[in-house]
Amino acid sequence: MHSFKRILLATTTAALLPVIASAQVVGECDWLGNAANIAEPWEVNSRTFANGNIRIALLDTGGEPVCCSAHLLVLSPSGNGSDGPVYRQCRVVSATAGQGFYSMDIPGITASYDASRGLLVSVPVGHWHQGMDTGAAPIPDRMDIRINQANGAVYYE
Repeated sequence: MHSFKRILLATTTAALLPVIASAQVVGECDWLGNAANIAEPWEVNSRTFANGNIRIALLDTGGEPVCCSAHLLVLSPSGNGSDGPVYRQCRVVSATAGQGFYSMDIPGITASYDASRGLLVSVPVGHWHQGMDTGAAPIPDRMDIRINQANGAVYYE
Protein backbone atom coordinates (compact mmCIF):
# COMPACT_ATOMS: atom_id res chain seq x y z
CA MET A 1 0.00 0.00 0.00
CA HIS A 2 2.88 2.36 0.78
CA SER A 3 4.25 2.13 -2.80
CA PHE A 4 0.75 2.80 -4.16
CA LYS A 5 0.66 6.09 -2.23
CA ARG A 6 4.05 7.06 -3.69
CA ILE A 7 2.87 6.30 -7.23
CA LEU A 8 -0.34 8.24 -6.63
CA LEU A 9 1.60 11.22 -5.24
CA ALA A 10 4.08 11.15 -8.15
CA THR A 11 1.26 10.91 -10.70
CA THR A 12 -0.67 13.75 -9.05
CA THR A 13 2.47 15.90 -8.85
CA ALA A 14 3.32 15.29 -12.51
CA ALA A 15 -0.24 16.10 -13.54
CA LEU A 16 -0.06 19.46 -11.73
CA LEU A 17 3.19 20.67 -13.29
CA PRO A 18 1.76 22.01 -16.59
CA VAL A 19 -1.04 23.80 -14.73
CA ILE A 20 1.37 25.32 -12.23
CA ALA A 21 3.85 26.50 -14.85
CA SER A 22 1.21 28.29 -16.90
CA ALA A 23 -0.34 30.17 -14.00
CA GLN A 24 2.35 32.85 -13.54
CA VAL A 25 1.26 36.48 -13.67
CA VAL A 26 3.18 39.72 -14.15
CA GLY A 27 1.62 42.77 -12.55
CA GLU A 28 2.31 46.35 -11.57
CA CYS A 29 4.14 46.87 -8.31
CA ASP A 30 1.70 47.39 -5.50
CA TRP A 31 2.20 46.59 -1.81
CA LEU A 32 4.11 43.44 -2.88
CA GLY A 33 6.77 45.56 -4.58
CA ASN A 34 7.45 47.53 -1.40
CA ALA A 35 11.18 47.71 -0.57
CA ALA A 36 10.39 46.30 2.90
CA ASN A 37 9.53 42.99 1.20
CA ILE A 38 12.96 42.56 -0.46
CA ALA A 39 14.45 39.45 1.12
CA GLU A 40 17.77 39.87 2.87
CA PRO A 41 20.65 39.59 2.42
CA TRP A 42 20.16 41.76 -0.66
CA GLU A 43 23.48 40.73 -2.22
CA VAL A 44 22.25 37.10 -2.30
CA ASN A 45 18.61 37.76 -3.15
CA SER A 46 19.01 40.19 -6.05
CA ARG A 47 20.79 40.16 -9.41
CA THR A 48 21.49 42.71 -12.11
CA PHE A 49 21.61 42.21 -15.87
CA ALA A 50 22.13 44.36 -18.98
CA ASN A 51 24.93 46.45 -17.46
CA GLY A 52 22.82 47.16 -14.38
CA ASN A 53 19.76 48.37 -16.32
CA ILE A 54 17.69 45.40 -15.16
CA ARG A 55 17.50 44.31 -11.52
CA ILE A 56 15.54 41.38 -10.17
CA ALA A 57 15.05 40.56 -6.51
CA LEU A 58 13.28 38.09 -4.28
CA LEU A 59 10.28 39.53 -2.47
CA ASP A 60 9.01 37.76 0.65
CA THR A 61 5.81 38.85 2.33
CA GLY A 62 7.07 37.82 5.75
CA GLY A 63 6.36 34.14 5.27
CA GLU A 64 2.63 34.79 4.93
CA PRO A 65 0.87 32.95 3.59
CA VAL A 66 3.21 30.07 4.40
CA CYS A 67 2.37 28.33 1.14
CA CYS A 68 3.30 31.12 -1.17
CA SER A 69 5.09 34.22 0.07
CA ALA A 70 7.90 34.44 -2.55
CA HIS A 71 7.47 36.81 -5.51
CA LEU A 72 9.93 38.23 -8.05
CA LEU A 73 10.57 41.97 -8.32
CA VAL A 74 11.63 43.21 -11.78
CA LEU A 75 13.01 46.73 -12.24
CA SER A 76 13.69 47.60 -15.88
CA PRO A 77 13.57 50.46 -18.41
CA SER A 78 10.10 51.37 -19.66
CA GLY A 79 11.09 51.31 -23.33
CA ASN A 80 13.00 53.32 -25.89
CA GLY A 81 11.27 56.64 -25.20
CA SER A 82 8.99 56.68 -28.25
CA ASP A 83 5.90 56.84 -25.99
CA GLY A 84 7.34 59.37 -23.53
CA PRO A 85 10.36 59.67 -21.29
CA VAL A 86 12.12 56.45 -20.27
CA TYR A 87 11.73 55.64 -16.58
CA ARG A 88 12.52 52.68 -14.35
CA GLN A 89 9.40 50.56 -14.22
CA CYS A 90 8.52 48.12 -11.47
CA ARG A 91 6.82 44.73 -11.99
CA VAL A 92 6.04 41.81 -9.69
CA VAL A 93 5.87 38.21 -10.93
CA SER A 94 3.72 35.82 -8.89
CA ALA A 95 2.53 32.23 -9.24
CA THR A 96 -1.09 33.39 -9.52
CA ALA A 97 -2.89 36.67 -8.89
CA GLY A 98 -2.19 37.52 -5.25
CA GLN A 99 -0.14 34.40 -4.45
CA GLY A 100 3.55 33.77 -4.80
CA PHE A 101 5.68 30.65 -4.76
CA TYR A 102 6.76 28.52 -1.82
CA SER A 103 10.42 29.16 -2.67
CA MET A 104 12.61 30.92 -5.20
CA ASP A 105 16.34 30.47 -5.88
CA ILE A 106 17.82 33.79 -7.03
CA PRO A 107 21.46 32.52 -7.14
CA GLY A 108 20.24 29.63 -9.34
CA ILE A 109 18.90 31.94 -12.06
CA THR A 110 20.18 31.44 -15.58
CA ALA A 111 19.85 34.08 -18.29
CA SER A 112 20.15 34.36 -22.04
CA TYR A 113 19.78 37.25 -24.44
CA ASP A 114 18.12 37.47 -27.85
CA ALA A 115 18.61 40.86 -29.54
CA SER A 116 15.14 40.74 -31.12
CA ARG A 117 13.26 39.62 -27.99
CA GLY A 118 15.28 40.78 -24.99
CA LEU A 119 16.61 39.11 -21.85
CA LEU A 120 15.19 35.77 -20.72
CA VAL A 121 15.68 34.89 -17.05
CA SER A 122 14.91 31.36 -15.91
CA VAL A 123 14.18 31.26 -12.18
CA PRO A 124 14.09 28.03 -10.13
CA VAL A 125 10.94 28.03 -7.99
CA GLY A 126 9.19 25.61 -5.67
CA HIS A 127 5.42 25.12 -5.38
CA TRP A 128 3.66 24.17 -2.16
CA HIS A 129 1.42 21.10 -2.16
CA GLN A 130 -0.59 19.16 0.43
CA GLY A 131 2.11 16.48 0.81
CA MET A 132 4.41 19.06 2.40
CA ASP A 133 2.31 18.77 5.57
CA THR A 134 3.92 15.35 6.03
CA GLY A 135 7.47 16.36 5.10
CA ALA A 136 7.49 16.12 1.30
CA ALA A 137 9.61 18.61 -0.66
CA PRO A 138 8.07 21.43 -2.72
CA ILE A 139 7.34 20.71 -6.38
CA PRO A 140 10.38 22.01 -8.32
CA ASP A 141 9.77 24.13 -11.38
CA ARG A 142 11.31 26.97 -13.38
CA MET A 143 9.62 30.14 -14.51
CA ASP A 144 10.89 31.98 -17.57
CA ILE A 145 10.47 35.74 -17.64
CA ARG A 146 11.22 37.83 -20.75
CA ILE A 147 12.36 41.44 -20.21
CA ASN A 148 12.61 43.65 -23.30
CA GLN A 149 14.31 46.99 -22.67
CA ALA A 150 13.47 48.30 -26.15
CA ASN A 151 9.70 48.22 -25.66
CA GLY A 152 9.41 47.85 -21.87
CA ALA A 153 7.63 44.48 -22.03
CA VAL A 154 7.93 42.11 -19.07
CA TYR A 155 6.09 38.80 -19.45
CA TYR A 156 6.36 35.10 -18.70
CA GLU A 157 7.08 32.52 -21.39
